[in-house]
Amino acid sequence: MPFGKQELNRLHRQIETPALVISAERLERNLRTMQQIADQNGCALRPHTKTHKSPDFARRQIELGAKGITVAKLSEAETMRQAGIDDIFIANQITQPLKFARLRKLHQSSRIIVGLDSVQQIKLLEKEFAPGPKPLKVRIEIDSGLKRCGVTVGQGLVELARKVARRPWLELEGIFTHAGQVYRAQSWQEAEQIGRQEAETMSRAKRLLEENGIAIRTVSVGSTPTAPFSAAHPDVNEIRPGNYIFLDAMQMHIHGVPAERCSLFVLATTVSQPEPDRLIIDAGSKALHTDGAALTGHYGVVVNLPATIDRLSEEHGVLALRSEQPVPPGQPVLIIPNHACVVANLFDRYHLVDERLRIQTVPVSARGKSQ
Repeated sequence: MPFGKQELNRLHRQIETPALVISAERLERNLRTMQQIADQNGCALRPHTKTHKSPDFARRQIELGAKGITVAKLSEAETMRQAGIDDIFIANQITQPLKFARLRKLHQSSRIIVGLDSVQQIKLLEKEFAPGPKPLKVRIEIDSGLKRCGVTVGQGLVELARKVARRPWLELEGIFTHAGQVYRAQSWQEAEQIGRQEAETMSRAKRLLEENGIAIRTVSVGSTPTAPFSAAHPDVNEIRPGNYIFLDAMQMHIHGVPAERCSLFVLATTVSQPEPDRLIIDAGSKALHTDGAALTGHYGVVVNLPATIDRLSEEHGVLALRSEQPVPPGQPVLIIPNHACVVANLFDRYHLVDERLRIQTVPVSARGKSQ
C-alpha cells in the first residue's frame, strides 16, 4: 500500500470522496521506466494521453524525453495545444466534415499528424486541405491483429500509400498500429509474442512500401504491455503506450504487474455495513466504472481491507468482506481501479500526493473530450 494506515486517515480527512489519488513517487517511477525502455531501444516515445487527459502530465512526459504526444480525439488535441503542446499525433481517423475546419486550424498552428486507412478518407479531407501551402501529415494505420481499423499488409496498402503520395497537400509521415488484442493475453509470455508479432507486421509493411519506392520515416506501435517487446525490433522507431503512467487491476490480472507499481487509486468512504460481511462505500459506477469486471471478476482491488468489490450501482459500491469484522461508517477505502483510463475520465481532478503527504491538485483538463 502506498500509504500507511495513519497516512491514509490523514489524507481522508483532507480529500472529499470519491476522489482520484495518485502516488507521486510511483507515477514518476512509471514515467521514467517507460522512457528508459524507449531510450535503450533507440525509439521515440510518444505517449498516449487518453489515459490521463492532463496537459500537466503530458508536459512531464515531454520533460523526461518524450518527442510529442498521442491523442485519440480532435478535442483532446485542441486541449493539449491550448496548453502549449504542439507535436500531436491523432491516432484515429477523422471523417466527419464538420470537424475539418477545426483540424485545419490545429494543422496551421502546430505539428499535427492524423491517422488514415482508406481512399475515401482522402476524398473527404480534400475539400478542406487541397490545395494548401502546408501538407497535412498522415500515417497509414496497419491492422496487426486487433481487427479494428487499419489495412492489412499487401497490395491494398501499397495502392493507398501511392494515392497519398500523389496528393501534394498530403505528406505520408509513417505507418502506425495498435495491437490491442494483447489485452486478451493470459500471460507475459503471450504478451511478448503479440508484441514481437506486432513489430514484425510493421516491419513487413515498411519493407513492402520501400520495395515499391515509398519511403517510410516513422514506424509507430502502441500499447503498454507490448512496448518493451515491439520496441526491440530494429524497424520500430516510435512507441505510443498510455496506461503505463498509472497501471491498473487489468494489467495486474492479465500481465502480472505487481500492485506496488500502480500509481492511481480511487479513495472512497464507508457509508453502511448492513451485514457483518457486507460493506457499502460511496464509490459506484460513476467513480469506478464497470469496464474490466468480466475479465477480473471484480470492480477494483481493495488495498486496505480484506474485501472484494462485488457489485456497483451508480453511487454505491458493495464490498464482500472476506472475514467478518466491524467497519464503522466514515472510514477510508483505497482501491486500484480495473481500468485507469476510463476511471480518469470520470473525475475533474487528481490529488497528487508526495512522500510528505503534500497534496497537489491536477485538473483532468481533457475530461469528456470525446469529439
